[in-house]
Amino acid sequence: MLYISFILSFLINIISTFAFIPTGREFHSSILIDKKLYFSGGVLSAIDVTNELFYLDFSKSFKITNNASIPWVDLTYTNGPLKHSATACIGGNNNDTIFIFGGFPYDDYFVNQFNTSKQQWTNITANGSVPIYREDISCAKFNNGLIAIFSGYINLTYAQNDLWIFNSLTLSWSLSNATNAPSSRFGYSAITLPDDNILYIGGSNPTNNSLYMPMNNLPLYNTKSDTWTSMNISGPTPPARVYFSAILTPDRRIIIFGGRNETVLGDLWILDLATSQWSIGNILNPIADLALYGHTATLMDNYMLISFGSFLNSSLSSRIFMLNVNAFTWVDEFTLTDTTPKVSNSQFSGLMMGAIVSGVISVIIFIGTIIFIYKNYEKFNLYNYLPMTTTKPDDSDL
Repeated sequence: MLYISFILSFLINIISTFAFIPTGREFHSSILIDKKLYFSGGVLSAIDVTNELFYLDFSKSFKITNNASIPWVDLTYTNGPLKHSATACIGGNNNDTIFIFGGFPYDDYFVNQFNTSKQQWTNITANGSVPIYREDISCAKFNNGLIAIFSGYINLTYAQNDLWIFNSLTLSWSLSNATNAPSSRFGYSAITLPDDNILYIGGSNPTNNSLYMPMNNLPLYNTKSDTWTSMNISGPTPPARVYFSAILTPDRRIIIFGGRNETVLGDLWILDLATSQWSIGNILNPIADLALYGHTATLMDNYMLISFGSFLNSSLSSRIFMLNVNAFTWVDEFTLTDTTPKVSNSQFSGLMMGAIVSGVISVIIFIGTIIFIYKNYEKFNLYNYLPMTTTKPDDSDL
């Protein structure tokens, strides 16, 4: 019966994985690799930080009106870092590795990496100079496997406006030599532009969090010359803010949503890089009282996915909101684009028939295996065979 219990336990674990539904959270990190949107860590309550890792599968269409129908896949069993207010970027030789930088609580490893192919975590110990541990940063990937982090929150009495570059191929750090770096900040968003320069938007001063960064003068880091300039913007500008989200569209628009200053915000603004001007986004079907901070946003096809975060009343969101960035409408269904390979009716019928036959055969084999094991187990009992005892693993094995 021991073998049967093991098999049943294994099947229950598989079912639990597919039945995973994430709860509300804020200050998590997220990153898109191929058609999988990964989420790591975050705050689940005032006293609960999580190391959950899971992804949303975009290889199929789905509706967001019911969290249970969203194709979530849980990878928490991989035992990732327990932290919030970190930042995630893609890197590595094959661009299939997630790098998590900083976050809270502070520990011995400023960088954690997750290999999505092997589904394995590694704590990175870099040689030479490394950044002081910090949180509330936004990483920006550029060039060939290089990732920049700037400033961030260290503590209330100490701030740094340093810019560090992490080489995700050699797992090494280098410090920018630029002498005209902008003032220190946290809770900002970093956007890598098509020319590989990095634009920094928003944020607040780490030693005076009521001192917000202006939205009409945006620091711009030139990754080729290691120099700082700024993008000056005329006309209307968004209110200053922290903990908002920002994405870059293929037609060179930066769209920001939400965040907070003295209140939680729910406005949408568009920065046109061609004209260096802000405009407010008029959503055709606005959602009443939708205001969020501590969320993330990701562009998938022509959808801006706004994930989790904290509402105006401080309750945590477990939802995904989807904005069509071409029509500026909220939508409740993700539909695969025409570039996704389609299966003809005849192919589909063949696949379904094959799946049914394979399923029936698998069930027969499974039942036959259980019967075989059970009969042999009974036979072993007749000859007083005793199975080897097992020991309970300690915490380090879990």
